[in-house]
Amino acid sequence: MAPPTCSNSTPATPGFPRGFGLPGRTWKAGLPLIIKNLHNARSFLRWEDAAEVGINLGVGVPYRTGTDQTWVLTFLSAQATPIARRFEIWVPNEARSALVFRAGDCSAQTDLAALYADKSIGRGDGSIGGAWATGMPALNDDLGHDGSAAAAEARAIGLSQMVALPVIGSAGLEAVLAWYL
Repeated sequence: MAPPTCSNSTPATPGFPRGFGLPGRTWKAGLPLIIKNLHNARSFLRWEDAAEVGINLGVGVPYRTGTDQTWVLTFLSAQATPIARRFEIWVPNEARSALVFRAGDCSAQTDLAALYADKSIGRGDGSIGGAWATGMPALNDDLGHDGSAAAAEARAIGLSQMVALPVIGSAGLEAVLAWYL
């Protein structure tokens, strides 16, 4: 996996306004966030710099500490040097019995919402369900051994590796962010 083009961890404080820029919007959402076309997004505070260096996608991940502080981890990806070919955000359904697709982006221009409209992932099902079950990140360098619907769809377009990062809140799992190579 190629290293991120740019990555930082920013404390979400009033110094970085809630709801502004990638960290502020992630902080406000309280969930992982994918922002496409950063180079054209005026709400992205450094959009001009992003356009200049070719950054076109940003991913924010909130991290809550035990002291009611939120930090935001950001990944910025350039079209010429992407950090992943697909990103997906999976969240628990209302009954918290399965994960359902919430948002994503795919370099193959796949309509992920339509692709996953009737699919879900159970606790312990593949890498994403495993991250939910354990609360620990999952690294999978061979999606051929992952029987989940997400892995099957990723394999169908030639993706073979995945990272699944659980986002835990006060009530347990809030989301799983998956990215694929």
